[in-house]
Amino acid sequence: MRTFLEGANQDLLYQIAVVQNLLGKASVCGELTPYVGQIIQLCEALRRQAQRNLTDLGYGLDDTLNDILAATQSLSNVFEVVNTRLAAPVVRARPEDRLGLLVLRFLHDSNTKTASLPFGLSDGSFAIYPTDKIPPIYLVPTSRQTTLLYLPLLFHEFGHLLYACYKAEMDELVKDLQKVVASALAPKSVRSRAGASRSSSFRKQAVTAWYTWAQEFYCDAVGITVGGPCFLKAFSHFFRTRSNDQYYVPRDEQLQRRHPVTWLRTKMLVDRARKHGLHTLADQVHDVWAQTARVLGIQEDYEGTWSEDFFLPLRQVLDDMVEESQPYAHQPADMHLASGQAKPLSPVQLCNVAWSKFEADGKGYRAWENDAIDSFLRGT
Repeated sequence: MRTFLEGANQDLLYQIAVVQNLLGKASVCGELTPYVGQIIQLCEALRRQAQRNLTDLGYGLDDTLNDILAATQSLSNVFEVVNTRLAAPVVRARPEDRLGLLVLRFLHDSNTKTASLPFGLSDGSFAIYPTDKIPPIYLVPTSRQTTLLYLPLLFHEFGHLLYACYKAEMDELVKDLQKVVASALAPKSVRSRAGASRSSSFRKQAVTAWYTWAQEFYCDAVGITVGGPCFLKAFSHFFRTRSNDQYYVPRDEQLQRRHPVTWLRTKMLVDRARKHGLHTLADQVHDVWAQTARVLGIQEDYEGTWSEDFFLPLRQVLDDMVEESQPYAHQPADMHLASGQAKPLSPVQLCNVAWSKFEADGKGYRAWENDAIDSFLRGT
């Protein structure tokens, strides 16, 4: 055991040194500097722990081997997170990251609980590793990092970080919604023991699934609260024609998914768009999803995982969650450039103007977008 632990910690020391060397050589945007500093500190703490393990092994005390084994296992697990996740935003960093990092800086600065949190940007499908314990990492598809139309989907991902920062309060609100779901799905009558067992099993699965589904609805609500039209347009365009399972998912499969059916998410976003006074856009999005479903030959059916009895309670819970977490709320000035204003002043205004330009002149949009991004980056 002693020889094994010595070898394991020596290897960890070497691997940590490799990562530290890569971090030290990386050239990053200023917006990423706080993140780099925190990862460097974490690596140094891991290096010291590995060295401490080797020092303890050198004392030759057999009764400490179990403790050193536990410390080595913990060190290995934390370093695996660093090596597979946390180092990537630094090692892969490039100048083009600055646009996405500025969007994230704006979002973090908008809330007192996130303003001091460093963050990273990496490649992947839109997602986040949210935690208030280690720096969050936002994943964005490669081409979307340097273009404007789908950057508003980061507003949704930021919602996951807000949930983590306000988790105790949020979980209580979600529990209230789960009680509504459990009550609505309770059978009105029971004809057989087997039927009662199946009904009870489904009800338990549905109530459990609604814990994560409610979080996704909340993050959508954060997205449209922050971005207004640009978020709803980005969401609708991104998902509407991706696959049939954006509209329908068989019940047993849906119960295993973290996300509600996208068509249902869209319907709740349409409702929130009307709450923000975006009635014309809400009607357009509602209609185009319905039209696409008809073309696909899909009828709206959530196979018992959704009931209209959930609608008003869900709307109220989302209102309460947004009120609790206080994300940035878009303003009328974020919708367009004011008279005489040469360029957008914030990421929200930039993304809303981008969608307006895209819808008005699709052919000329790309040239405008390149100029707009360059101008925005020069002004920050």
